[in-house]
Amino acid sequence: MADSVAWPSATPVNPFAAVGPDVTIALAPRRRHVNLRINAENAAAVARVLGVELPTAPSTFVEHGGTTVVWLGPDEWLVIDTAATSLLGPLTDAASLAGGAVTDQSGQRVSLFVRGDVMGLLSKGTAVDLHPLAFPVGSAVQSFLGQTIVVFLARSDGIEILARASFSRYLTDWLLDAAIDPLAAPASR
Repeated sequence: MADSVAWPSATPVNPFAAVGPDVTIALAPRRRHVNLRINAENAAAVARVLGVELPTAPSTFVEHGGTTVVWLGPDEWLVIDTAATSLLGPLTDAASLAGGAVTDQSGQRVSLFVRGDVMGLLSKGTAVDLHPLAFPVGSAVQSFLGQTIVVFLARSDGIEILARASFSRYLTDWLLDAAIDPLAAPASR
């Protein structure tokens, strides 16, 4: 996993109200989310379209330009496209020719960026060890946060949380409550 993985090029918008001196939370701009199902052995054409090889190591992601590719399973990836031009058409064509499938899930998820005392905040709601030694930059995992299924992405200066849009209000309320709860005092110290 490369240490050069950084935040997406688009600047997060809509910062949350001040959640405390140790934590900031921001909502990311909408991006295209595409579910890719394909046998990894047949994915060369897909990799050419994406400009990067699909990550085959469990619980990782890779980036190239404005595209993030997240390993979700042995034959499943989430492609997050922040580029001005959509990869959907070329990606669908390449996957179809290789016996795969592409599903546009763009309206399904929201992305939140948590910076600062990530462990102190998120450890209250997940069993995932988010310490940088256990969850280094480039790591990705699906798990629960509170009662919501999310995908955590370890970025260079925080954690990106992908959650289903239908749970975004609950997740926002949970994060804000956890941030002001005195028991959420930095667990990482």
